[in-house]
Amino acid sequence: MRKIVFILIVLLTSGLINESYGQKKDDKLKLESGFFGNKYYKGVWSISRDETFNMLSENGEAYNLAIEGEKLQKTSTIISAVGAALIGYTVGSALGGAEDPKWYIAGIGGGIVLISIPIYSTGNKKIHEAIEVYNEEELSASLNKKPFIDKISLAAGPDGVGLRLTF
Repeated sequence: MRKIVFILIVLLTSGLINESYGQKKDDKLKLESGFFGNKYYKGVWSISRDETFNMLSENGEAYNLAIEGEKLQKTSTIISAVGAALIGYTVGSALGGAEDPKWYIAGIGGGIVLISIPIYSTGNKKIHEAIEVYNEEELSASLNKKPFIDKISLAAGPDGVGLRLTF
């Protein structure tokens, strides 16, 4: 009876050990883009931008893509703020009672805002790509790790039947 219990314990623990080497779906880094910015998740847990970029810094390619994407997003934000200021100036002049508000300035501002949209989108795509590169690297690294117990086999000998564990 003790041998059966021992065999079951060994099989269960080896299964748990081997399972712990794989990256689970819940451990992946995720990005959700929202109206007020990006939200980063590690599994189901929300993490800060700094924590995310610290993790991405372990992979040079992913980190460079994320930095480039963030620069594009910041550039787009500045460009769209300039366009919004031009629109706001014209609308404010009209509401303030100006005799002839310069609507062409609002049109220029609208064009500038429209130009900033694809720049922001490109930056967002680069950050998504960086997270995909990071997750793929983590997955392949976890698959290359050697498990603690390499092989389990059933062996028979002069003393009886038992499990042979190869480390």
